[in-house]
Amino acid sequence: MLLRLVLLTSLAVLAAASAQQQVVEKPLLICIDAGEAGLAGKPPLIAGYVTSRGARQPAQLYINGTVIKAVGIWEVNSTKPQIQNLTVLPPEVRGLVCFQPGDPAPAGRGLYIEVEARGRRYGVTIINATEDPTAPPALPLEYIADKVELVRGRLVAKRAVRGPTAHTAQAEPLAIITPGPSLFRDFSGSIVAIFKLNRTDNYVLNLNGAGEACATGRFILPNGTSSFSIIFTPATRANVYGGAYYLTLSIAYKVYDEGNRLLYNNTINVQVPNNPKPWYIVNIDLSNVNNAYNIVKRIELSICKPARLYVYGQYVIDAYIYSIVAARSYAQPFAMESPGQDAVVAPPPSAGQLFNGTYIVVPGFTPPPGYVLGSARANIVLRTCASNAPTSVNIYWGPFYIGAISRTQGIDGCWYYVVTPVMFTGAFNTAATSSLRLGGLIHSIAIGPFPWDVYNRGITVQQMRIEGLYRPEMNARSSRAFNENYMGWGTYTLSGFTSFVDYYSGAIYYYGSKVDLKLYATGDAYYEPHLVISISKYDGMQYHCPTVEITIGASSNGVPVALERPTSFGSYTEGGSGVLSFVDLIVDFVSNVFDETNKWVSRALGFISWVTFGIDVVQAASWVGVNVDQVNGELRYTIGLGPLAPGKVVIDGGEIFARISSGSPVTFIIKQVKMCGVTYGDYSAYLDPTARSMSNSNIHFFRTFTCGKQEIFPMPMTARLCDASFYG
Repeated sequence: MLLRLVLLTSLAVLAAASAQQQVVEKPLLICIDAGEAGLAGKPPLIAGYVTSRGARQPAQLYINGTVIKAVGIWEVNSTKPQIQNLTVLPPEVRGLVCFQPGDPAPAGRGLYIEVEARGRRYGVTIINATEDPTAPPALPLEYIADKVELVRGRLVAKRAVRGPTAHTAQAEPLAIITPGPSLFRDFSGSIVAIFKLNRTDNYVLNLNGAGEACATGRFILPNGTSSFSIIFTPATRANVYGGAYYLTLSIAYKVYDEGNRLLYNNTINVQVPNNPKPWYIVNIDLSNVNNAYNIVKRIELSICKPARLYVYGQYVIDAYIYSIVAARSYAQPFAMESPGQDAVVAPPPSAGQLFNGTYIVVPGFTPPPGYVLGSARANIVLRTCASNAPTSVNIYWGPFYIGAISRTQGIDGCWYYVVTPVMFTGAFNTAATSSLRLGGLIHSIAIGPFPWDVYNRGITVQQMRIEGLYRPEMNARSSRAFNENYMGWGTYTLSGFTSFVDYYSGAIYYYGSKVDLKLYATGDAYYEPHLVISISKYDGMQYHCPTVEITIGASSNGVPVALERPTSFGSYTEGGSGVLSFVDLIVDFVSNVFDETNKWVSRALGFISWVTFGIDVVQAASWVGVNVDQVNGELRYTIGLGPLAPGKVVIDGGEIFARISSGSPVTFIIKQVKMCGVTYGDYSAYLDPTARSMSNSNIHFFRTFTCGKQEIFPMPMTARLCDASFYG
């Protein structure tokens, strides 16, 4: 009898828990016709804010997308190309505009729209997404239509609001990207800080009834920071009895000043969608904290399943901290290029018709964490001699419409499509900041559409390059971590593709590699950096590019200087005794932040993030050869990759030493990279020699971007540069 009573009681509790989960309906999106809202025909780079319980919150907008046909550049030369459909934003807003429900009140400056649906009124304020990096830009509605309930409403109010808006850190104009001393002396702007905490990285909350379960962490924001966001990724999920559309969470945050004095304490309740697509944003406004803009702030964060809420199973918390942080005094360059100079795409005649109206897609463009706002810009040059080349073509970066470029005729009579660095800066900036909400993950660049006879005549990709600035750390120069373990990085990502058709057998062989080059220095050893080379075989490729050749030079005050041949270099296996600390550190950085992320991010068109090289680092077998030669004072690295070479290889390029006196400024130059018949070149990295002074403030003892998660000092400075036991 007692056993029966226990079983009945348990079933009742479980039934109650199931009922509590099931009464929660799908998330609502309030929708209105774009024409009725006055948005039809406008550019799609829009963003929204809503008022919720008196607070201004960013709200994700969705608009009807459009489907384009796309072909990966590595497949264009094949007889059996894989044509894929991609959903992107249209060049102009059309169809429905949908938003997360908000109170019927304006949320700052912009176009205020009020909609009535199901007997209630909802409001949203719409702004230009290129003007506010804290606001998420609109996404295609098709991304989420199956996860939400769409409620069509009618317009009851529409007006422009010209009042004050909330403070937002904005990037100062960066007219020229010149990696040299001026960047380090004079840089002033804002950076996008993204990092996880130890317990927001796919962290499991085991739930058992009404007890509270929490993911906790602490982090520091520099002065000038007025808000931060918690970005829940699609890896966030509820594996609970009875199922759930939401994770019901309470988020508590305490704000302390540098003297450990509690300034503010607040708790908010949220319902995060189960597997949010592509993210769910919770914004924390710190403007009500005394001297919010002028003080360094330590945040104590708790993300909890509340007590007295009966849930059985697991919540999995996967979230980034995202903030716009004012920064001064130094920045560093990054560049991403694919497929390089004079790469020709021209399918065999038998396959030409397949390409009619198709976009060329190039993968691999992803900004690094610590991205400097306003710095993303592109150099793109395409050439075709077809007589009926389209008057203009569109450019997409991921789902985001960047703009259209018109053709110009060269002296050779052929048609050129050219993007210069000053074009589309706002759109590129919005796409870059949007990608960082998922940790720096974004899809490819797509350009088109082109008719089939243009493909038959051939399209030459003369340049496809995006470059910008970033900061690998957001802490002050006076930080002890910066002073003793400062890491200067220059990072460059290059991609090469080719395909070979065996006309005897009809077989097609695909070759494609992504090469990441990182020049890395610590402390004051800026004139003796290490070189890290990683080579990843793209998904869908059968083989690596057989040979990768890298030539590095250096100059001081504009005068070339000779480089010494490194005494040691090679490849290492993860966790092996031969792994040097800096390689190990980079591998840890990648694995800690992005390992789980890469399991759910889209793999369309061979997408690989700029950081994924470090995962599954493998021992170089006999199928990988590395050689370094000194040629006219420059270093030439030659990496041979046989047909059975591992998919991912990390190579220690050794310490690069320039023949200059200590203290002289030196610029290291990646002069040329050759791979898969493509040539790249002229990437500079200036590693900062500016003296750093020690700070007496404990609050500056932290590291962020090079650890992947934020690490807070004090800690033994002889310890590893990134130690998981110290993560916030």
